[in-house]
Amino acid sequence: MKKLGLLIKEEAERILKERLEGSDSLLLVGYSGLSASDLNVLRNSLSEVDSSLIVIKNSVGKRILESHQDLQSRIAGPCGLIFVRRDLISTTRVVYEFVKKNANLEVKVGFLKDRIITEDEVKALSKIPSLSALHSQVVGGLKSPITSIVFSLKQILNKLVWVLGQIKVKGER
Repeated sequence: MKKLGLLIKEEAERILKERLEGSDSLLLVGYSGLSASDLNVLRNSLSEVDSSLIVIKNSVGKRILESHQDLQSRIAGPCGLIFVRRDLISTTRVVYEFVKKNANLEVKVGFLKDRIITEDEVKALSKIPSLSALHSQVVGGLKSPITSIVFSLKQILNKLVWVLGQIKVKGER
């Protein structure tokens, strides 16, 4: 019969592996110097963008990431995994907004669909406009030529009306 502590570790690893498989991407962060309340603030902010932060033991983290040697080598000190289910850009934006207020959070590395991304690449992702802002830019780009055509046609009609008005004034004299 297995010891209770071993069963708990195995169950935790199983849950983490399921989350890892169910996530599009993840971020490995160091949180040295942050209080539990600070981490809870970050967790609440991340939940709004359908992401979650889990604090991990280094030994457990290394076991669940055994197929990713680059990630394993970065696990040192107090670490957490941010699991991203949908939008990595929104998640990175939330993380870097939190970093502005709490410099003790450190983004160590990211993992995006079988590709390791560096801290600089993660930071660059956080600066990309949101999906709704990009949609607005596309709509504005499509709307601009149409608006110009409508304005040009309106000016042609205005000139025609002005010319007809001048002809009418000339005819009355």
